[in-house]
Amino acid sequence: MNTAILIPTLKQGGAEKQAALLAATLTKHHHVDIFLLYGIDSIAPQNKEIIDQANVTIHSLSGGMISKLFRLKREFKTRKIDIIFNYLTSCNVVGALAGRMAGVRRIYGGIRNTSLEWHKHIADMLTHNLISTGTIYNCHSGLTHFTSKGFRKRNNIVIPNGFIDIAEPIVRKDRDIKHIVTAGRFVPQKDYKTLIRTIAHLKTLRNDFVMDIIGYGEEEQNIRQWVNEFGVEQNVNIYIKPDNVQDIIRNADIYLSTSLFEGTSNSIMEAMNWSLPIVATNVGDNDHLIVEGVNGMLHPIGDYIGMAHSIATLLSRSEIRNQYGKCSNDTLRSKYSMEVFETRYLELIKQ
Repeated sequence: MNTAILIPTLKQGGAEKQAALLAATLTKHHHVDIFLLYGIDSIAPQNKEIIDQANVTIHSLSGGMISKLFRLKREFKTRKIDIIFNYLTSCNVVGALAGRMAGVRRIYGGIRNTSLEWHKHIADMLTHNLISTGTIYNCHSGLTHFTSKGFRKRNNIVIPNGFIDIAEPIVRKDRDIKHIVTAGRFVPQKDYKTLIRTIAHLKTLRNDFVMDIIGYGEEEQNIRQWVNEFGVEQNVNIYIKPDNVQDIIRNADIYLSTSLFEGTSNSIMEAMNWSLPIVATNVGDNDHLIVEGVNGMLHPIGDYIGMAHSIATLLSRSEIRNQYGKCSNDTLRSKYSMEVFETRYLELIKQ
């Protein structure tokens, strides 16, 4: 089959990386062309490496949106494209219109969130209901949300993100001071105040831990203020855009996430890759990543007391931490590996 992938850019980002991985995966079986709606201004190094190794052709679109629409139509017709995978709202709309004008048989939109701004929601809903063959979500919670908000149920498909280069399981020795880690943007969504309150309550239960917070963003000063306000300065390290993020996570013993909402959490998947037990809020697809009592514990939003007690339980027994950690790694391998990612897309294409 001749396959087209339309993505706004290949800069740094989750959707961009997944588009590059999809191109690399499908090019083993079909001809693949990538179209960049907003030009080839810059490509993230990791995405460039993926694309270069797969030898996929990239086409950069220029001009106004109308000229891009008709350029895509011509490209799709000339290249006899059989199936289109669009990523994100602008591409979902333009790619679907161009595909229909060109007579492409199958066109799939791509939504990577559990909710959208109202104007994007309407644009994606109309495209899904009236033009596209279907929509691919990277999380079950996204599908549930959008089908309850006007998206027709036909051809709603969940294909989670693929995780590349899954590490071998790690068995950690116990140590006097254990490390708890979290990684993500410093934004209100991550609810860092609850995270700091969890650490403060944990300190009343035991004091054999350090909390490593990795990230950057608008909430940095608030986070530092909460660390001081709740008196955990000696228990918290804050790392701003460190070069060794994966080393810090790999060196940890427990992963903590206090998010208010998520899709499929890439940061939790990275923790699972490094065989970490997870304590997290039960939001988004966290209940697909984490099985209670198997590889972690799930809690309601804001439950800092419950999360502190769960962490305390894990801190007390290294064998449980290692058991949960191995299950995290096994779950990632069985549900989110590139082999599973490839199989799901190939099965969709064969339909």
